[in-house]
Amino acid sequence: MADARKGEHHADRAREMLRQGRIGDAERELRAAVASDPTRGDWMLHLGWTLEATGRNDEALQQYRQSATLLPTARDPKLAQGLLLVKMGRNGDAVAPLEGVLKIDPRCETAISFLIRALRLLGRHEEAETAYYMALQAIERPATSHLEIARSLVARGDLKRAEHCFRRAIAEGPALVGVRVELAQILLQQDRAKETALLLAEEFRRGPVPSTLALEIARIHIAAGREDEATQVLDQLARAEPSNPRLHLMLVRAMRRRGDHARAARHAEIASKLANDLPGLDLEKAHLARIAGARRFAAELAKKEIAARGAPPERREFLETVALLADGGEAAEAKRLFDARFGTKLRSSHGSDKDLLRIGARIALATGDLREGRARSRRLLRLEPGSIPAIHNLALIALERRAFGLSAAWLAKGLALAPTDAGLRKLRTLWWWRRATRSARRRRA
Repeated sequence: MADARKGEHHADRAREMLRQGRIGDAERELRAAVASDPTRGDWMLHLGWTLEATGRNDEALQQYRQSATLLPTARDPKLAQGLLLVKMGRNGDAVAPLEGVLKIDPRCETAISFLIRALRLLGRHEEAETAYYMALQAIERPATSHLEIARSLVARGDLKRAEHCFRRAIAEGPALVGVRVELAQILLQQDRAKETALLLAEEFRRGPVPSTLALEIARIHIAAGREDEATQVLDQLARAEPSNPRLHLMLVRAMRRRGDHARAARHAEIASKLANDLPGLDLEKAHLARIAGARRFAAELAKKEIAARGAPPERREFLETVALLADGGEAAEAKRLFDARFGTKLRSSHGSDKDLLRIGARIALATGDLREGRARSRRLLRLEPGSIPAIHNLALIALERRAFGLSAAWLAKGLALAPTDAGLRKLRTLWWWRRATRSARRRRA
């Protein structure tokens, strides 16, 4: 009886110390309580929580297991054990205790959502689906279960269902942090970048956003062509994290696309000093080199980066990169990458996509395929009657085929629309030179 009272005294002191944030003192008191009565699984559970709070996960796990043994019908020891195992990356070991929780309390959403997560990370997606349907039956508004199964669907490439589940997670758990960003990511993958703006604005409106999430928001803004919004986010982050190399990399991209090449170069230099092997940095350096006129060097640098890390997954960056390769003498590599992603039948598969037709025509011309370049340019011109790139291409193709009259007509049309366009003016000079050269050859003959 004296030992029991002594143990209760230590446990009460531990609770008070935890309220005061004195975790070390609380641990000492809990150890004394457990030593006085080793059969008290609840004290072992509290000791485990204290140990986990100080990062001593293996010791905490041992306390959770002992507590679960002593309290076989209690939910919390098994839950603590399962959650910690997921946190430690031991997803296979986490499944049994989480399933044990659900046998005791089928309505425990934390257990079922973490079970879905563990099964997803193990690649056991069908079992994750089963757990998800259990959540739908047992829980009235299973917001986190919608979120976890959405992530499973993304891993399987089922973006349509994933979008539906993300939207349900938002509707049933509007305070969940980061869900709108994850939804924006899959919308971006589906070339629906315009739909991401409101989602990202709502994420900020709901409260403080962690820096890693803010960086991802900035990345999505850049991918969607909203460089001003991205720069606003990045400039705020730079004041708090000036030594974050990924932040500077994104500022390079945003500034380059805004046309502020001097500032882009400064941030590229900072990023290089912080982390010279940062993925994507050499591609940005290649774009800056191309802007400076070093097209061949830029293409070689980009080709080397792609060989080491693969082509950029984000569409806009990918198209910029293949255009850079095509313009710098690496047209064959540009064609290989472009065809691998969009197929060789561009006009039938993406016949209304102006960006793809524009880049596809450029690549076709760079590889000497005048027939396909002409067809793609004509399709682009039908979609966008004033397209200067299409008119330029058609004028160049006519010139390459020595159809000087047709080439002159295309040039006249283009210069009437854009009299200061550098590409058209350069092509007009080439037209005059070739015409003069042909006349000279005829006179010699």
